[in-house]
Amino acid sequence: MTDITPIPGLFSQLLPLLAQRAILITVSKLEDGDQLQVNICPRLLKEGENQALTTPLSVCGNAAELDVELVPQVASFVAAQVRLHSNLSAIQKELAAAERAARDEASKKHKTVGNGGKKPEPQPLNLFDTPAEEGD
Repeated sequence: MTDITPIPGLFSQLLPLLAQRAILITVSKLEDGDQLQVNICPRLLKEGENQALTTPLSVCGNAAELDVELVPQVASFVAAQVRLHSNLSAIQKELAAAERAARDEASKKHKTVGNGGKKPEPQPLNLFDTPAEEGD
């Protein structure tokens, strides 16, 4: 007997991406005879996410071609999406940390500037003081 390792199927390939977001899959028959179009569209999970994370994969071919070619293409697509998401997450965390550090530093500088940045109130003149001239 030959030991054959089964090739993971479409849904096994989609699992890593499904851990991060919902996916919409559409299959349409095109007017070109036996041609099909498959679209795999990752969805935004929250407002403000990078639009690159929702770039769809669109593949056209006949049923036999899709049976052979779709799973490897989905595997590559998912790998790229997961890498992109991981990279974006790291960048967003670094930017947030840098922003907090800059805010903290600015707050420390503001507190150490004498009276907190307030203008000094003018002292009232007494009878023997002479008013300061403009430009002193």
